[in-house]
This record gives sequence, structure tokens and C-alpha cells, in this order.
Amino acid sequence: MKISFKLIALLVSSALSAIAEVKWTVSERQEKGATFFVATARNEGSAPEKLGRYKLHEQEVPLSADAVALLQSGWQGPSPVKKVREATKPLLSKTLVQLYDGKVAVHAGFVTFDRIGTEQEVRWDEARKIVLVSSYCNFEGYELAPGASIQTEELVVRTGTNPYEALEEWASLVAAHYRPKLWPDIPAGWLGWSWVDGFNVERYEDVVKRNAHAVRERLPGAKVDFIWVSIGNLDERRPGNWLRWNYRLFPSGPEKFVSELALQNYKLGLWCGAFWMNVDLLGTYGIPTEAVLHRGGKPITVVNPQWGNSYVLDPTHPKVKSYLTDVFSTYRKWGVRYYMIDFINSIGDAVPGNYRTDGFYDRSLIKGPQTLREGLKVIRDASGPDTYLLSSSGATMQGIGLVDGARIGFDYGEGRPIDGKGKGLYPGTFAINNPDFWMSHRRATNAWAAGYFMHNRLYIADSGNVLTVDKPLPRTDAEISATIFGLNGGPLMLGDDVDRMDSSRLEILRQQFPRLPDSARPIDLFDFPEPGYARAFHLPVKAAWDEWHLLAIFNYDKQPYDYTVDFARLGLEAKDGWVVWDHWASRSHGVKRENFQVSVAPESVRFLRLSRQHDSPWPMSTDMHVRQGQAEIADCRWDAATKTLTLRATRPVGNSGNVYIRVPKDLAVANPSGLWLAKDTSDESLLVRCTFDFKSSDTLEKQIMFK
Repeated sequence: MKISFKLIALLVSSALSAIAEVKWTVSERQEKGATFFVATARNEGSAPEKLGRYKLHEQEVPLSADAVALLQSGWQGPSPVKKVREATKPLLSKTLVQLYDGKVAVHAGFVTFDRIGTEQEVRWDEARKIVLVSSYCNFEGYELAPGASIQTEELVVRTGTNPYEALEEWASLVAAHYRPKLWPDIPAGWLGWSWVDGFNVERYEDVVKRNAHAVRERLPGAKVDFIWVSIGNLDERRPGNWLRWNYRLFPSGPEKFVSELALQNYKLGLWCGAFWMNVDLLGTYGIPTEAVLHRGGKPITVVNPQWGNSYVLDPTHPKVKSYLTDVFSTYRKWGVRYYMIDFINSIGDAVPGNYRTDGFYDRSLIKGPQTLREGLKVIRDASGPDTYLLSSSGATMQGIGLVDGARIGFDYGEGRPIDGKGKGLYPGTFAINNPDFWMSHRRATNAWAAGYFMHNRLYIADSGNVLTVDKPLPRTDAEISATIFGLNGGPLMLGDDVDRMDSSRLEILRQQFPRLPDSARPIDLFDFPEPGYARAFHLPVKAAWDEWHLLAIFNYDKQPYDYTVDFARLGLEAKDGWVVWDHWASRSHGVKRENFQVSVAPESVRFLRLSRQHDSPWPMSTDMHVRQGQAEIADCRWDAATKTLTLRATRPVGNSGNVYIRVPKDLAVANPSGLWLAKDTSDESLLVRCTFDFKSSDTLEKQIMFK
């Protein structure tokens, strides 16, 4: 569907730059149904001129009054869907915005965003019944020298009917421009913290060592590559003491500790708020006062009751660069190969950032993306290309090409030490029974829904962070968390005390490995603007032997939620007949040939597998992996002449599990020994449970004969 809209290319900038000496020229091109815009500013005067917020483009879009907008916060904070007409002031979105009214999808997004702050402004014009979308580049007072020129970032606008395709196309354009080197697999590691306290209850090193051993023993073959140590390696737990090791909590010392982990095939990972320095440490590491950022002539101070107050380092200052190079080069020598670089909002100024500064040492850089990237580049270069860098608490997009992963949501699934009243989650170490809590489910699925299209295109999108499933967490909460991690395709840090965890919950963890990179797409993101939330996520799965669809429906409400499974929305032909399996309930729902309804209990998830009906016996699910056949069934064949089904399954030695097979009526098993056979009286089919026990081999083949 194509609509017309008025394009207004404004050749004026903000009050700072709307002067005769600065000449703006806008160029426009068409490509594959999209329009691209970029502007060039030239200073034709004899003195430097400051550039401010420049409106590159504005479009009038005749969307209906039902139009909603997906707004990007640009960091880990909520990226909501809002009704445009109900907004009392212009809606702001960082870098891109996606609009949809149920029929027409309009997209405006910057394809480049690594130099200048980029944002979209959306507002409803009640008099004309239209939506106005304005696209800005903010130069933040950058001084353009006489005779010099500078280009804005490049903008793309397009109109269509599918908002998800528009978002995915934007991400593909960005990836084609920047060509980021993507991490070769999806990282997994152990963090703990949910049920342990290595600071006040047990010595941190002891906690790590017993869990490192337990992961190898209790999760055999699981590709868990990293042990993530957070805060406890720092002397006095003070940011800035990056190389001052905490021998009280880790008496082995860094190099011996790393070598001991390496014997079990782990690499050490660390938390690092690299651009923070405790106020008491200023000068200790050769960092003078002029190398920290100032606001109003005073050093910017970050208040933190747990670790003490910190100053913010200027990432463009030579002494800071030298200091960080020394820190991360030393870490590399020790063998550290994973970092969560936290609180990068401190050096991004307004892109987005919590700390607006008087200025940076290097005045040639534009405040925002360029200053942020200057700091990240120092860390990237010093830590080496084989080190996984995860950015957090700051800009999610502007680190593209410098970081391997980006946290796009809050601290989901994490615990906290028992440091005392008013700190962490005192007197507990983990929070339960509130899906709206800032570290719980709703924030995680919201982040996933709003940023899924960037995953494995711009970087590895980390919407989940930590998977915690052990008791006393309710079983339904464990299923929600496992479904999120099973379908988001992102990194996974184990939050449980694997050494002590309940064996029934351990089975949930086993289903997460190996990590598979594909991310499910939200299919109702634009249906439920605030205060609603995306509930349904769909992932088509292709294996060499079959194709199927996974559908998760989340309900965080206190009441049941009735959801209609719409075959058209999933892209399925209902007449084909689809076998439906409920994963967590281990229940067959038979064959569906028309839309059907499922009820999702309060604060729970329904996780369905839909596969095309076969005329022969055929797998309908497994309980070995959350993707239900993609990772663990290597091959499946039906021989009609001999009426034999051959299954070849693969799992690491020490694992076991079941394949569930649906058998059409009129067939019976000829060799039933060792099988579980259940007649489904709802349709006269047969449900067969076939167990695989990988005691001594990682590949097993079984044949089931029928008559």
C-alpha cells in the first residue's frame, strides 16, 4: 500500500546555526521504495560558528487517529508504544521511530548515527487530522571552522503496511553501512548472585570455584564459556581500583585465579564502570582534576551509597586514555576476555546521557556519539578483538562496531548481596512475585519487543541478562524466564547457585543449551500501547528435517488472559492442519484447522509449538531443548514401505530426554518395548514418548516400527 505525504526539506537550522554565514544544502535520493536525506553545512563566514539542533526533514503523514508510535529511548530505559493522538506534548524518539495505525506503517530512521545526536519528534495535528514527524541532528554547539563543511547523519523514510518489516529493513540498512563484526556465537556464562552472597556470607572465590565445578558436572556439555565476577575483584569495591585486586575475597590473585578457571575451559569476565573513579582515588592513578568532566565549573559527581561517590573521567583526555589502556592491557595479560562496560551514559552527554558536561578535552569531537565512541575505542583496542565487550547503562546503538553486545534492558534476573538495610534487595538476595518490578519479566519482554530487530544485525542484543529459575522462585516464573531466554536468541548468564540448585529446575537450564541466535518477533507490539505491553512472540523454526512455529503468550496480569491464535498473523494456512503442543504443560492439543483460543493463567506463559500435520508418525515436540527439535533432532525419516520412523538425536554425553511423536489413527506400534503409548481419545491418535539417554555417546539413533 502506498500513500502520499508532504515532504518538507527545511533548509534552516536551530537558532544557533540559522545565520547567513552557514549555508545548508539538502540532498535526496530514492532507493527501493525508500527516500534518503542528508544535509551539508558550510561555513562561508570568517569566524567559527556553533551548530545546534538542525531539522533535516519533516513529513506530514495522514495516518488515522488510531496511530501509535514505537519510541526508542536509546538506552536501557523503556522504549514504549504510545498513542500519538493522546500525547500532550511532542513524542521524542532516539534515532528512529515506527508509526502504525493498523493499515499503514510509516518509518523514519537515521541509517548513520555515530557522529551526531539523532532523534525523531512526533506530534498530532488535531486541526488537520494528521501526524507530523520531524527528524533532527543535534550538533550540541559544535564549532564549524571558517570554510569548513560537515554532513548530517543520513535519514531514511519509508511507507508500507508491515511495521515489523520496516524495522528489520532499517536494521539491515544500518548493518550494510557499518558492517559490524558480529560475535561468532551467543555467549553464556555464570554470574550467580541470585541465591549466594560472596561478600557477606561466603568468600567470593569459594562461591565461584564450587559453581564453576558444578556447571561442568551438572550441566554436562553446556557451552558456558565465562565466569563473570562483578565488583568483588576490586579492593574496597571502589570503582577506579581496577588493578588493585581484592585479596580478601579472591586470595588466589588474578593470574592464578584465571589459570585455575582455564583448566575447566572458562574465561574470566569482569564488571567495569570504566569511566567512574571513586572521589577518594583521584590523583592516585595519575588522573588530575582537569581529566574529569565538569558541569558548572565543578567536577561531575555520581552518588552511590554502596560503592561511594565517583567522578566521571573525560574519555578524550590523554591521561585517561593512557590510564584505561594500561588497565585493559593488564587485564588482557591476566587473561580476562569478557567485560560489561557499565554506565557509559556518563560519557555520552545527551546521546543519551545522565551527565551534561561543560565540554570535553578534545574540542574537535561532537559531544555525544563521538565522545562515547572515543572512550569505547580505547577499551576495544586494549582488550583485543577476541574479548567480548558488552555495553550497559547508556546508548544502545552508538557503540556499533566497537562493542559485541549491548544491554537493551534493565538488570533482569539479577540478585544482590545482603549489604544492609536500604541497599540492594535487603534482607533478601532476589526479588519474586512481581512481574512489574524493575528487575522482573515485564521490563525484559518490553525491551526484547522494542529491540529484537537489532539483534545479530547491529550487535548481540542483550534483553535478558541473567537467567534465574531455582526455588523458591515459583515454577511459573521459571517458565517465563526460560521462555524469554529460549526465544530471544541473546546471551545468557546463569544466576542460580548451580552447585546447590533443585534438580527439577536444573532440567530447565539444560534446555537452554546450545544457545541459538534467532530471535522471535513480537506480533502484537502495536496492538497494546501504554499501559499495555507486547504479549505474543513468534519464531519460525527451520531444521533439515522439518519446519515449525513457536509461539509464546505472556500474561503479567492478575486475571487470566484469553488469546486467539490467528493463523493469518503467523503466516500459516489453517486448512493445512497444525499439530499443537504446549511445551511447559507437556500436553498435546491435537490438530487445529481454524483459529483457536488459549487461556493464559495470571502471571504465567503459554508456550506452543505448531507443526504441519503429517500423514505418517512424526515428532511433535521434545523436552531436551526449548526450541523443541532444532538443536537436538539431527534427522528424522519415514519409510512408508516398511512403516518405520527413524530418529537420530544428539545431546552432550550425560544428558537425557524425550521425543514426543504423534501417530495418526489406524496405525499401531509394532515394537512397543521401552516406549510410552497413550491413546488420545479426543481424536483417536496415538501419542508416543521415546526416551534418549546419552550415557556414552552424544548421538543416538532409534527406529520405531508401525503396523
